[in-house]
Amino acid sequence: MPIPFRATPGCPASSRRLGAALLEQGAITTAPSGEPELELVCGPEGLTLVAHQASGSALALNIDLVGGARGYRHARAGHAREDLVRALGRLPRGSRILDASAGLGRDALVLAARGFEVVAIERNPVLAALLCDAMERASGHPALGASLDRLSLVQADVRDWLSGNDRIFDAAMFDPMFPPRRKDAEVKKEMRVLHRLLGANPDPDAPETLLMLLEHVRRCVVVKRPLHAPALGGRPPARSLRGRSTRFDVYLPARAGDQSSARAGAG
Repeated sequence: MPIPFRATPGCPASSRRLGAALLEQGAITTAPSGEPELELVCGPEGLTLVAHQASGSALALNIDLVGGARGYRHARAGHAREDLVRALGRLPRGSRILDASAGLGRDALVLAARGFEVVAIERNPVLAALLCDAMERASGHPALGASLDRLSLVQADVRDWLSGNDRIFDAAMFDPMFPPRRKDAEVKKEMRVLHRLLGANPDPDAPETLLMLLEHVRRCVVVKRPLHAPALGGRPPARSLRGRSTRFDVYLPARAGDQSSARAGAG
């Protein structure tokens, strides 16, 4: 069912264009019926997804790449010891990486900040519009401009996109959505809004997506999982990197050769 859309005074022109594109796709509507559970609002801060609740205040999701946790992580990306980057191995600057589940753009932006060329795919059109809106608003920021130049966002189902694309990437990352891992109130709010948008099981085809990704990489596919979750689709990874609450499972394509030599090359 289309999500109601409402523009308020101060809505930027670029955000209005994204709203118009969503209207054309049928993902949103300007003629809601009844009291909406979700609403996409365009205001001075750009696009915001609002989740109305039966009791208590509404929850709002507005992606901000400049401030907050995402801006802090980007500022440290060049020298921080990122588990995701470690899991990808020793890839040279300029390597091409596919982010198969862009989501809120956290990981894609960090990878771009490390000098990788990143193509980020997001299949939900409303979530893709929220992220695209955030990227456009952040494009003029001096600390983010170079990173955003290395980041391309595509709204598509990654399997459909890959089936019509013969590009081979150096590596890929995949973060099938799972429940919040932290007790941080802001993260819980974001995840609650996302679950309202995407549903309880937004990636039922995740095992099939992993298999397709392995056909389109030279080095590896890194899958982000909850620390104690089973391997995706029961498929054992070549190796895993464990953090405090998250695990990065590394899968190797057949063309990468035997696992022992690949481990030695990945550092």
